[in-house]
Order: sequence, then C-alpha cells, then structure tokens
Amino acid sequence: MSSAAETRSVTSKGQVTIPKKFRRRLNIKPSDKVKFELKEIKGELCLTLSKTSAFSYLLEELQEEAEKKDLSKEEVEQLIEEAREKLVKDLYPDV
Repeated sequence: MSSAAETRSVTSKGQVTIPKKFRRRLNIKPSDKVKFELKEIKGELCLTLSKTSAFSYLLEELQEEAEKKDLSKEEVEQLIEEAREKLVKDLYPDV
C-alpha cells in the first residue's frame, strides 16, 4: 500500500481543497460525493477520503436515520414501499 500526504489550510467555513493528485487518483469530479471518515490507526487519528456514489450516500443517510429512530429493517422496507407507491401515484395519477 502506497501513501501520500499533503498539508492544506482550512478556510473559515471549514472547507479544504482536495489536492489534484488525490482527485485524479480517486477520479473525483465536480459534484461527486466524497466520504470523510476518521479512523484510529496505531494510536493516531487518520482522516480517510473516498469517493462515494449518490446511491451509497443515500443509503448511509437512510441507515443513520433508521438507527436514530430505532427502526427495524422490516419497518424501513415498509416505509420505502409506501414512499414508492406514493411516488408512482403522484407521477402517474391515471394508472
């Protein structure tokens, strides 16, 4: 496993520019979703960065919300099915 490191400044808004070589390596394009994860490795905190699809991002957000609300997998599936049915009715009212 190779490693690379660069130092960047954080703006007053908490923003950091991802270095070009990292964007190229991860194939990050404008409007892509990027996952930041803090891990402890050998006693050091490390920030990991990975590109994520919009779908993966949505799944993570749904999982976090389900956990906050203590919903079971079955309850989540039922809510998704209800939302899907409502969307179909809204989009295709004559069907």
